[in-house]
Amino acid sequence: MKGKRRRRFREGCKTLLIVLLSCSAVFLASQTLLPSGSRAFLSRFSQSTPTPGVLGDSARSAQTLQPAAFAVTWEEGRYAVLYHQEDQEGYTRLSALLSEALNEAAAPAPITAQQWELALTQPGVFCEYLSAMPLDSLNLWLSNQDNPALAGYQAQRLCVTAHSLYFAVSGEGERYFFAPLDADLSASLNYLSQRFSANGARFACEDGSYPLLRRDALVLSATPSVPRLQAETPFGVKEDGTPDENLNRILQLLSFHPQTNPLYAITGGYAITDGGETLRVTNGLITYQRTDDSSVRFPADAPLDATRALAEEAAGVLAGDGRLYLHSVSESGGVTTITYSYAYHGAAIQQGAEGWCAKFTVEDGAVTALALRPRRYTVLEEQNVTLLPQEQAAAIVNGRRSSLVILYEDALSAQEQLTPFWATRTEEGR
Repeated sequence: MKGKRRRRFREGCKTLLIVLLSCSAVFLASQTLLPSGSRAFLSRFSQSTPTPGVLGDSARSAQTLQPAAFAVTWEEGRYAVLYHQEDQEGYTRLSALLSEALNEAAAPAPITAQQWELALTQPGVFCEYLSAMPLDSLNLWLSNQDNPALAGYQAQRLCVTAHSLYFAVSGEGERYFFAPLDADLSASLNYLSQRFSANGARFACEDGSYPLLRRDALVLSATPSVPRLQAETPFGVKEDGTPDENLNRILQLLSFHPQTNPLYAITGGYAITDGGETLRVTNGLITYQRTDDSSVRFPADAPLDATRALAEEAAGVLAGDGRLYLHSVSESGGVTTITYSYAYHGAAIQQGAEGWCAKFTVEDGAVTALALRPRRYTVLEEQNVTLLPQEQAAAIVNGRRSSLVILYEDALSAQEQLTPFWATRTEEGR
C-alpha cells in the first residue's frame, strides 16, 4: 500500500510540475506583454542615492505560494534568490520537491539550533516565506494531499535534505524541528541542482562577517537594484453613483448586486444592501459585517482555503506587478483572524500601520467580517533604486539576530510612488 501511495504521489508531483511550469510561462509572458499573529517591528535604513498585466487564476495561486527567498545547495556550491530577485522557473522546480517532502514527512521532533544550522549546509533546498505558513495547508495547496503529521505547525523557514524536512518556528523563542521522510529524495535533489549554477550565496552562520544577522539569513554579494512602484486604488464609484468595472466585479464576487440593489451615499463613501446585510465602500476600503445569523454568505469550513480564494479574487487579481501572500493567522476563543498582504517579488509592501490588504474574521464555519483594501502596483521603468550592498546594510543592523529585508511602505494615498529600502525585522518577545 505504501509503495502504491508513493507512486501515485510522484505521478501527482509530475502533474503539479507541469501545471506550475505552465503558470510560469503565463507569468513570463505577462511580464513581456504582469503568522503568525506576532507583530513585526521594522526599522528603516538610509540608502544610497537612487538611479534614474493580470495573471490567470492558476498563475495567481502559484504566486500566492511563492517564497520570498530560496536556496539550492549541492556538494560543489549553492544558488540563491533573495527578496529583490525573481526566478519563477527555479521556484516552480523547487516547489515540486518541497511538495513531495511535505507530503512524505513523519511526525516532527524538536532539534537544536546547531542541528538546524548543520542541515542548512547540507545538499538540499531552503525556503523563506514572508510570514509563517501553516504546514498542513501549504502541503494541501502544493500537492492536494493531506498530511496530518504536520497539523498545528507553522513555519517561515524550511529546509529539505534527502531524508529529512527541517523547519524553524518563531514565537516565544526560536524553536527548530526535524521530520524524517518516508521517501529518499536524493535523485530529485540531484536533478534539481543540475538546473542551477552557483552564485556565491551563503548563510550567515557560515561567515563570521554577519554577527548581527540571524544565523540562518541568506546573504549575497550583489548590490540590489530595486524598482520604484506606482501605487493606486484600482476601483471607485463613477460620477453617476454606479460602481466602475473593478468595483462592480468585487461586489458581484461578494454576492452584492448593484444592478438590483444600487449603491447609495453614506458619510465618507457608499453602501449597498442585500438580504438585510450591508457592505460599505469608504476611502478605498471595502468592509462587511455579518448581521443575519440565519444565513451564511461566505462559508468557511476550511478557513484558509475560503479566505485565500476570496483574497485572490478580490485583491490579488488587481495587484498588477504585485503579488499576494499570507500575512498572519491567529485564533482566540474560537475566532480565527486571517490577513493577506502584497509583495513585489520577495519584498513586502507595508500597507498603512497594519500592513494587510485583506482581513477576514471566521467563526463557526463562516466569514463573519471582512475588510478589503485592493491596490495596484506598477513598476516604474528606469527608476530603480540602488540599495546599499547587503554586507554594508548588515553592518548597521539595529540589534542582534535580526532579519534584513527589503521593504516598501504604502501610505494608501489615491496615487503615490513607493521607494524600496533595507529594513530589519524582529519579533515580539525576542
